[in-house]
Amino acid sequence: MKLPEKAVSGIYKSNADVIVRMQRHRLVAVVRAKNADEAYTTACAASDAGIWFVEITFTVPDALGVIERLALRSDLYVGAGTVLSKKDGKQAIEAGARFVVAPSLELDLIPLCHKAGVACFPGAATPTEILAARRMGADLVKIFPADLVGGPHFIRQMQGPFPDVRFMVSGGVSLANVQEYVQLGVIGLCLGSAYLGNLLAEKGNSGFVTEIKQFIKRVEEAQA
Repeated sequence: MKLPEKAVSGIYKSNADVIVRMQRHRLVAVVRAKNADEAYTTACAASDAGIWFVEITFTVPDALGVIERLALRSDLYVGAGTVLSKKDGKQAIEAGARFVVAPSLELDLIPLCHKAGVACFPGAATPTEILAARRMGADLVKIFPADLVGGPHFIRQMQGPFPDVRFMVSGGVSLANVQEYVQLGVIGLCLGSAYLGNLLAEKGNSGFVTEIKQFIKRVEEAQA
C-alpha cells in the first residue's frame, strides 16, 4: 500500500511517532457529527484549544473527506474512528489517517495499519480481548466503554496481569478523573463526541477552548 505523501515527507513518519506524541499530550477529541462541516468545525475548535489528536468517526457523513482536509494541517494528528473493516481501514489510511481506532476487537486492522506506518487501537473490554490485542501487536488497546467496565479501577486491575499493555480509554473521561488516568499511565484519553458537540453548541468556540484548556492543564499537572 502506498503511503500518503504527507506521511513520507511531513512530520508524521510512523506509528511509533504517533505514540510518542500521544504519550506527551494524551487527549484525543472524538468527533461524531451530523454532517461533514460540523465535524470539521469541531475538530478545528479542538485543535485551537491545544489538542493534538482528533478522531473522525466513520459515522460522520463524508468522514474520509473530513480526514483528508484535516490531514493537510501540520498542527494535529488526524485519525479514523469506528473502523470496522479492512476496507474502511484502507480508505482511512489513503485519506491520510495517522491512527485507526475500532470500538471492537478488529484484529485484522493491526497488520494492515502497521504495513502503512499507521498506529492501530482496537477496542477491548475483557482480559481475553486485551490479551488478544496485545499478542497481535496493537499500539494501544482501547478500553471501551471505559466508564461502564470500571474506569480507572478497571485499568488498575488490568495492569496487574498485563503490565506491558499500553491503554487508551474511551467513555466517561472527565475533569474529575483525567488526572487519575494519567497517573495510571494511560496514553490515550478520549474526550467523547457528545460532550464536545454539546460544549461547542452551548458555549461557542471561545467557551469550548476555555474548558478544553482545563483538561490540558490537568494532564500537564499530572505529568509533572
